[in-house]
Amino acid sequence: MELKDIVSIAGVSGLHKIIGRTKTGLILETIGTGKRFPTSIQDKVSVLEDISMYTEEGDMKLNEVLVKVNEKEKAGDTIPDTKADVKEQRAFITATIKLDNERVYDSDVKKLLNWYHILKSHLDFATLMNEPAAEEKTEETNKTEATTEGEEKPKAKKTAAPKTPKTTAPKNIAAKANSKGAGGSKTTYRPKSV
Repeated sequence: MELKDIVSIAGVSGLHKIIGRTKTGLILETIGTGKRFPTSIQDKVSVLEDISMYTEEGDMKLNEVLVKVNEKEKAGDTIPDTKADVKEQRAFITATIKLDNERVYDSDVKKLLNWYHILKSHLDFATLMNEPAAEEKTEETNKTEATTEGEEKPKAKKTAAPKTPKTTAPKNIAAKANSKGAGGSKTTYRPKSV
């Protein structure tokens, strides 16, 4: 499972895995319970890959934060539970990632720790940091290989021929004669009486 497949929905507890798409939203499965449900246009859905935290050195992507919290846990530190004291939670996260205490709310710290406890059995933290960097490197190497080798050149983009507007023959605007003649009866709509 990757962070790009996991979402959080405002007003709905827990984290959810994307398992499908509909015309107006997503089909999600709640991590842990397996409950499936669709989203609608009104739901505020946040993909975890796009979330970052404010630190003293700048923004830090959520995958980096989760990896650092996991390293702390592997080192033997206990990670505060979501029911722990807010000061204890904030002190742990501040020590782990140098959190910007002025810009991050207590509810955000609690949510981060809750997400970590949900995801720690579902994510592979060893590959979590390498995925975005590996994708960028492969794109860069493909571009440099194409330009350095004389035989392989970047493919030219195909452009479509300009569309010519369709011309239609003018409609016959001649007045149609009524089959009953000039003084024919006129049909009117009369609703049925109830």
